[in-house]
Amino acid sequence: MPGRRGARYDEMKDKVALVTGGTSGIGLATAAAFAREGAQVVVASRDARRSKAALERIHSEGRASWIACDVTDSRAVERLVARVVADHGRLDYAFNNAGSGGRMTPVAAMSEDAWRRTIDGFLTSVFLCMRHEIPAMLRGGGGVIVNNASVDGLRGYPFPGGAAYAAAKHGVLGLTRSAALENAKTGLRITAICPGWVDTPPVANWRKRDAGVAAEIDRQTPRGRIAAASEIADGVLWLCSDSASFMLGSPLVLDGGYMA
Repeated sequence: MPGRRGARYDEMKDKVALVTGGTSGIGLATAAAFAREGAQVVVASRDARRSKAALERIHSEGRASWIACDVTDSRAVERLVARVVADHGRLDYAFNNAGSGGRMTPVAAMSEDAWRRTIDGFLTSVFLCMRHEIPAMLRGGGGVIVNNASVDGLRGYPFPGGAAYAAAKHGVLGLTRSAALENAKTGLRITAICPGWVDTPPVANWRKRDAGVAAEIDRQTPRGRIAAASEIADGVLWLCSDSASFMLGSPLVLDGGYMA
């Protein structure tokens, strides 16, 4: 597993990074990584209780604050981005990571409510964030947006019940590519990351509950283990860095060989 690293991207010092869903898993690891680079990090999430522990973790690396936001609520997202700009004067990086959904059910048995909750939680939320982040970044001369898509945006979901999630993640990639082309000459870069199986709390809990699922997840990953959240965070930071200046629209796939 990767160990703790120091700062690598000097250009991130004193920049402003927004991470939605930043209180656990990939979001928390990414927020901490931005802070380590010297960025001022703003974490957005719905859970005030988790935010305290998350900020303590991020503060061990650098500067961070928290803003309550439900990313499926258009007005809440508008207020979030406006407050980031009001508090810090700019928005340089955004990692649209937050997501939530309805109950996982096979298509023939899925309720419309479960479908809509999943599409809103994982796709509409990204649209709402970009809708407000893009103008804010353009006013500041540019920036980078990274959307969390998943390898399930490149394939069908590998277990029964994940069709709505996969549909949402396919949509995130279509949205990312289209918005990237719209802004290709503006100084704003938009791209996505496609993680495979990652050791996040939901995945860890699922693996503990079902030994068969755990074995199948391991089998699906040629690397022989699932990713640590910090490994995905490293990918997000690279996409945001000047080293990825020609990375536009296309996703970065970090899956331990799954899609190979």
